Amino acid sequence: MTPVSHDASEKMEDRLRKLEKINRALMGRVERSTDFSGNGFSLFQTAILLEGQVSARTGDLKRTLEDLSDAYARLEDARDEAETAKQNLTSAIEAVSEGFALFNDAEELVMCNTPFRALLPDIELKLKPGTPFSRIAEVFSQSRHLVLDQHRTPDHWRTARIELFRKPHAAFIQKLSGDRWIQVSNKKTETGATVVFQTDITDIVRAERLRRERELDEQSKILQATLDHLPQGICMFSKDLRLKAWNHRFIDLLSLPLRLVAPLAGFDRIWEWVGQSVFVRDRAGVSAVLGWMRNPSADLDPVELTKSDGSILSVSGNVMPDGGVVVSFADVTEERRASGALREAKETLEQRVEERTAALTREVVERRTIEVELIDARDTAQELTKSKTRFLAAASHDVLQPLNAARIFLSLLGGTGLDLRQQHFADKVDKAFGSVEEVLGTLLDISRYDSGSVETNIVPLSVAEILTTLVAEFQPLADQKQLPLRCVPCELFGLSDARLLRQIIQNLISNAIRYTVKGGILVGARRRGRMISVEVWDTGPGIPEDKREFIFADAAKGAGLGLAIVRRIARLLDHRIEVASIVGKGSRFSIELPFCEPPLRRARPPAVSERLPVDLASFTAIVIENDLAILEGMLELLQERGMRAIPAVSLGEAIETLQSLEKTPDLIIADYHLDQGTGTEAIAALRQAVGHVIPAIAVTADHTAKVQAEIQKDQIAYLRKPIKTGDLFALIHKVIAQ
Repeated sequence: MTPVSHDASEKMEDRLRKLEKINRALMGRVERSTDFSGNGFSLFQTAILLEGQVSARTGDLKRTLEDLSDAYARLEDARDEAETAKQNLTSAIEAVSEGFALFNDAEELVMCNTPFRALLPDIELKLKPGTPFSRIAEVFSQSRHLVLDQHRTPDHWRTARIELFRKPHAAFIQKLSGDRWIQVSNKKTETGATVVFQTDITDIVRAERLRRERELDEQSKILQATLDHLPQGICMFSKDLRLKAWNHRFIDLLSLPLRLVAPLAGFDRIWEWVGQSVFVRDRAGVSAVLGWMRNPSADLDPVELTKSDGSILSVSGNVMPDGGVVVSFADVTEERRASGALREAKETLEQRVEERTAALTREVVERRTIEVELIDARDTAQELTKSKTRFLAAASHDVLQPLNAARIFLSLLGGTGLDLRQQHFADKVDKAFGSVEEVLGTLLDISRYDSGSVETNIVPLSVAEILTTLVAEFQPLADQKQLPLRCVPCELFGLSDARLLRQIIQNLISNAIRYTVKGGILVGARRRGRMISVEVWDTGPGIPEDKREFIFADAAKGAGLGLAIVRRIARLLDHRIEVASIVGKGSRFSIELPFCEPPLRRARPPAVSERLPVDLASFTAIVIENDLAILEGMLELLQERGMRAIPAVSLGEAIETLQSLEKTPDLIIADYHLDQGTGTEAIAALRQAVGHVIPAIAVTADHTAKVQAEIQKDQIAYLRKPIKTGDLFALIHKVIAQ
């Protein structure tokens, strides 16, 4: 039934009144029309005419009354339906477990459900329809159940809440008393009204907190187990010299009472007791360690302290990135005694042989004992060296961070309008940084190979493709020295890791060009049974036979670090290296790898035409970097090319910034190592927040294949640190064009 409006009902009633008035007029006319002077036929004729008109008007009146009755019925049905719909809407809102409130375009409360009212019991009665949101925000801020940050007042909270309420869409998380947490969000409708949701996320927050506590507890157990298996005594102190971790060996070596060794125990108290009870004989050494602990500007060189019982401890320290320190204690008593005995034996050997011939057998035994002790000491030193190597391999990110910042600002300096002399010096600095990067990268590669953290991917590969590519890359360098560089064609396939094999051959060719003055360099490969010999020939000065092993050592004078890398990679791949050389004529370096048959070639996809670089002036990028110096440099680089660059030091700050943007950013650039989580996790969270895949680049100083694979599997471009400006913008053009 179609609802009837109130205006239509009034029109029908007005029409009915007019019809009744007309009817009364007609009846009066009939009564007044009795003409006593007229004849009967005239009266009869007039009566018939009036009766027809009255009948017609009566019918109209009857139909009008029926229409009016139907209208009233439809109006009543419409009112019932509206009341039912309102009751259903109220019931549905009450059935929602989340807190719900609706405000009109004048920011006045229209309705809210019971969960919304019950969230803060002390203000429940103040939530009445018609109340302005500013008043509701004020009573919320004054609730005793609302938990505010230490430096945030109720007025600050109220002002911030009103600002968020007036945004098209906003959300935040609020802590309540009793360790409760809610997520508050509001969104404006097309009519200008605002809907507010309050969701209880206490269980989620507590579960996440429990998960993190378990992870920290598990990490603490692993760290403690590692410390307990070390032969040295280890203790870790925070920046304010509070004890954070230690092992049993630390307690045993210093004979510490257990009451002094407790979490957050102060170093001064422990060291005061040690100085008065353990190292009474060595006040100078105790003072040296104490002075370093109070101002650890650099690592502590080993200091030997003598205990009251005569034993000797070697104390060394390292500064951690957060300002804390790690101190290790090693018992070197036996080593010192062995060294002293050996020195004494050498100094008095002739006299002892002459005077104590009878004791020769005993002395031999003693020397054998000393030799065993020295071997043990050597093995311990080698193990310590491996530990340092593993530490250096894991520290590549921290090492390359400041170098990366320097390269970025140097690139910006080059675009500031330098004169020729300044530009000359800037180019020299840039080349020096390039050399530092090369040496540092090689050192880190050596550390990774020594620590065993490099994984190999042995696959069938074309030896010819690798050789021809490398010869083409080194051709300009050979041309500078006017040296012929040739590659012998071949069609051999072998089993190896393409990246690592390429690095070996690259170092061999580079070494050949470096030491060849005249003549030339020849690169090729030949098959030897089930093996392939990849060879690099040169006409350099040659290598004496007694120096051929020395050139592969890390400290080979003038030889650089390239050949040290070659040997380590060859051992990792289980490839044999051979060196043949004639002094004055030249050398041949070769590496052998297993032969294999060519794999079945897959059909190549059709070539895609390369797109021209896009204009970056209309693009917006979010840059997430926890190092402020690097963040500043990245912003300057992007803005110099016309891009709008928005900084963020964490995922949380990036999410907040994203909500305030008028449009979705065109690009995300994130450092892989953030203070909380990784750059790939931050990129995934931002993509989820906007609902689609934003082009993204992850920047990292970790050059391992594992990290590179992790980044690229999520449609994220990979960029190595230190950043080179050309590589950065080439990659930006590529990911935006895609």
